[in-house]
Amino acid sequence: MVKGRSIPVNLQKWRGPVLGCWLALLAAGCGTFSQYPAGMEQTTLEPLRTGQKPDYQKTFGKRLNGTSRVLFAMELGRTAQLEGDFAASRAAFATAIAATEDQDNRAAISARGAAAQGSAMLVNDKTIPYRAPSYERTLVHHYQALNYLAQGDLTGAGVEVRRASREQDQALRRHEREIAKAKKKEGEAAPDDERDPHLGAVYAGLDQLAGEVKSSFQNAATLYVSSVIWEMLGEANDAYIDVKKALEIAPENIYLQMDAVRLAKRLGMREDLEDFERRFPRALKMPAAGSDPLAGKARLVVVCEDGFVPKKSEISLAYPLPSADSIGSIALPTYAEVPSPTAPVRVALDGQALASTAPICNVGALAARALAEQMPGILARQVARAVAKAVAAKAAHDQGGNGGEWAGLAVTLYNVLSEQADLRSWLTLPAHVQVLGAWVDPGNRRVELTAPGGGTRWSGDVTLQAGRTTIVYVTRMDLAVYSHVFVQP
Repeated sequence: MVKGRSIPVNLQKWRGPVLGCWLALLAAGCGTFSQYPAGMEQTTLEPLRTGQKPDYQKTFGKRLNGTSRVLFAMELGRTAQLEGDFAASRAAFATAIAATEDQDNRAAISARGAAAQGSAMLVNDKTIPYRAPSYERTLVHHYQALNYLAQGDLTGAGVEVRRASREQDQALRRHEREIAKAKKKEGEAAPDDERDPHLGAVYAGLDQLAGEVKSSFQNAATLYVSSVIWEMLGEANDAYIDVKKALEIAPENIYLQMDAVRLAKRLGMREDLEDFERRFPRALKMPAAGSDPLAGKARLVVVCEDGFVPKKSEISLAYPLPSADSIGSIALPTYAEVPSPTAPVRVALDGQALASTAPICNVGALAARALAEQMPGILARQVARAVAKAVAAKAAHDQGGNGGEWAGLAVTLYNVLSEQADLRSWLTLPAHVQVLGAWVDPGNRRVELTAPGGGTRWSGDVTLQAGRTTIVYVTRMDLAVYSHVFVQP
C-alpha cells in the first residue's frame, strides 16, 4: 500500500497568480489565429493553392483591430488583389499603411508600447503589436501601386512607388547607423561577429534561405516596377535612378541591364555608359529611349510571381541564464524550409517565341535576412523573459510550506506553456519574382507564358499601344494561376 500525504494549499492566496497565468495564456492564444500559422493555411493559403476563392473579408475583416492589425490588413490586401477585388485591396493596404505610420509616429516608449512590452515579458512576443519589417512595408506600396494602375490612376501609382523608394532609402540609412553604432561599440567588429554562439541552429536555417542576400530592405522587383511606372509618367530621371538601384541588387538581370543602357543613352550618362560597356556587353545594342528604333513600338512588361514565401518555424533551445544561475528554455523563430529555385518562363507573342523571364527577387531570402537582423532584439527579450520566469518560479517555491510547492509547480507549468516563438509574417507573398521587358509591334496580340517543363502557364489577348506600356502580371501558386493585365492609361 502506498501512503500519500495531504498538502494544504491556501487557494485564496494563490488564486490570483494562477488565474493571471491562465488568462495570459488565453490572451496569447487569441491574439492571432489559433495555432498560427495553421489558421492561415486553412482559411487562405490552401484555397489559393487550389484555385478556390477564400472568404478574405470574413477571415481578416474581424481581425483588423488587434495586435496583428497591420499583418492581417496586408494579408487582406494581397488576397483581395489576387482575386481581382482592387477596391477592397486598396482599402486594406491603406489601413496597413495608416497603422504602420501610426506606429512610427508614436514615441519610442508610450503608455501603450510599455504595456505591450510588459505583456511580452509576462507571456511571449506574440502579444507585441506586429511591426512589419522593411521588405513587407515596401511590398505594400508595390501592390498598392498595382491597385491604382488597375483603376486607371497613374498619378496614384506614382505616389506609391515614391513611397516604396522612400521606405527602402530610410531602411538603408537605419542599417548604416546600426552598423556605425556597432563598430563604435565593438571596435571594427562586423555585425555577424556579434552573433550569439548558442544560436548556431537558428542562424544556420536563416543563412541557408537568405543565401547571398546582404540585407532585407533592398528589393529589385519593386524598383523595377517603379521604374516602369516612372516611365509611364514621363519621368526618365526617376526611372533611371530606380533601375540603377535595382541593378546593384540584381546585376545579372538582362532586362535591368538593357533598361539601364537605354535610359543612360537618352540622358547622356557618359560615365555610366562606359561602365556598362565593360560590365554588360550584351545590353549595349539597346537603343536610346525615345530614339527612332523604338518609335512606334509598344512596351510589354511581364512579371511572374511563383509560390509562397516560406513560413517561420519554432526552435526550442537550452540557454544559459547567468543572472538566474540556471539553464532556461527559450523558443525562437527561424526558417527551416527552403523553396525550390525558380526557373525562367518562356514568353511567346502570337505563337512566336519572344524571350524568357529572368529572376529579379527572392522574397524568401529577404524574409530570412529580415529575421536575422531582428534576432538580437528577439533574443534579448527571450532571455530577459526566461530570467524573470525562473526568478518567479523560485520565489513562488520559496514562499515556504506545502503551498509553495504547488505555487512553484503552477508557475513552472505556466512558464513552459507560455514560451512560444512569434511566427507571424506576411504569408501570401510570393517566394520568387521574375521579369521580362520587350519592345514590340503594337496591336491586339496573343501573349503566352510556357512553363519550363512544357505546358501553358497563362495565355491571353492583350492590347499593345504604340508608345505605351502593358504589364502582364501573373502569379502561380501551386495548382492555381492568377493574372492581371495593366494597360497604361
